[in-house]
Amino acid sequence: MEMEGSPDMLKASVIKRILARLVDGLIAWAFALVLPPVGILVGLLYLAVADGVQKGQSLGKMVFGLEVVTSDGSPCDLKASIYRNIPFELALLFAAVPLLGWILLIIAGIPILLIELWLVIADHNGSRLGDRIAGTTVIELVH
Repeated sequence: MEMEGSPDMLKASVIKRILARLVDGLIAWAFALVLPPVGILVGLLYLAVADGVQKGQSLGKMVFGLEVVTSDGSPCDLKASIYRNIPFELALLFAAVPLLGWILLIIAGIPILLIELWLVIADHNGSRLGDRIAGTTVIELVH
């Protein structure tokens, strides 16, 4: 999605995106700690749908003034949120599987997350693999 033509859509800061993801990760982790063992699933569900619940903003993105939008500029919906978060969901699912999961996390999950980070930094619009799958991008809200 090309953003130069729209003055109210700015590519999101990499640092803000990382911090927003950390906030969302802490929320998911809190679910896992407070509601074991079902909390792990609740945390994964939160991470999958969080960008599509409140007009393209997870709680972390709200804190840092970010929004996920689709290629037509509309806020991310639930379906796009689930698709864009598939790479993160895979990595976390690996970690949830006893013993073998941690091996899969090291072999596949961590490299997936590193590729996602590299794409956010290297891509002109900051589109990571999940954004490409869902047709979304993350922007900074301009007030």
